[in-house]
Amino acid sequence: MTAVAFSSYRNNTMSLATPQIRPSHELDRSRLIERGYTVVRGLFEPEEIARLRTVALETMEELKQQGLTAIEAGREGDMRYSSCDLLSISQLRQVLLDPRLVQAAKELLGGEPSYFGDSSFRIGKNGYRAWHRDNVDRVRWRGGPDWRDPYPLVRCGLYLQDQSRRSGGLAVRPHSNRPGRRLPTLPALVDAGAGDLVAWDLRTVHAGEVVRVRGLRKLALNPRLQTYMPESMRLPDDQPRIVLFMTFGLGGAHLDNLLGYYRTRDYMCDSWMNSRFGPEVWAEAESAGLHVLHPTAEYGTPPATVSAQTQRRVR
Repeated sequence: MTAVAFSSYRNNTMSLATPQIRPSHELDRSRLIERGYTVVRGLFEPEEIARLRTVALETMEELKQQGLTAIEAGREGDMRYSSCDLLSISQLRQVLLDPRLVQAAKELLGGEPSYFGDSSFRIGKNGYRAWHRDNVDRVRWRGGPDWRDPYPLVRCGLYLQDQSRRSGGLAVRPHSNRPGRRLPTLPALVDAGAGDLVAWDLRTVHAGEVVRVRGLRKLALNPRLQTYMPESMRLPDDQPRIVLFMTFGLGGAHLDNLLGYYRTRDYMCDSWMNSRFGPEVWAEAESAGLHVLHPTAEYGTPPATVSAQTQRRVR
């Protein structure tokens, strides 16, 4: 990516970010708590999203050259994703630190958001679709700490293309995050436009890369059934799917439980190990109102401090 392209994106973003986020009936913490998901409409302007798409495509190629990407191949293609977090990617860092996004996370959580290196961006799709939860204690009837309210952990997806009239977006089971609910609810397809921020409780049942049916674009079929639908029945993607994912939380037992789980997962430990930056980035995050945690000793340290043991593991 050229320096000019990133400078143009960053300067424009920061100038537009001075005002607070637009009022939105969807930016309502009670909706997130009750339904398990919500949408913050028009968080970023269309021209910002157009530039960000270009930046994201160029950045993925640069990260590939650095060995900081991975590929998940499937029956519908390859899904490429970063194997380091957004805070460590200079070209995309300003999205994570944008005042509008930080303010949205604050309002959705009901307090100052903490960030702990759980973010990535993805390009393309592979056709893998399945209902799942993102939390630790995923089987509700078994109980566990996650099913004690309040649960201040939220994952966000910033889509860089329209997913309200095209395939490739998110499906959810509303209210599936509620501890007292036993029966499954009817699924719904989330209508998210380019620049909308989709936020969901980590306990909410959801599936990605949804297929919308021609003539019945709001029909939410079982994710596995969607995979076997012929192309002639699908609403097509109008451009390659690009989405940025990030997770925020409030400090406390739930966040401690999640971090303890993450420390047992190789993919997360590898991402933290690959996410390197200097003290100026820590200061920039604090200035933006985002409290960044140290999930591991390696996370957020300059690349020059990588130990010999770490270098062997990265290879």
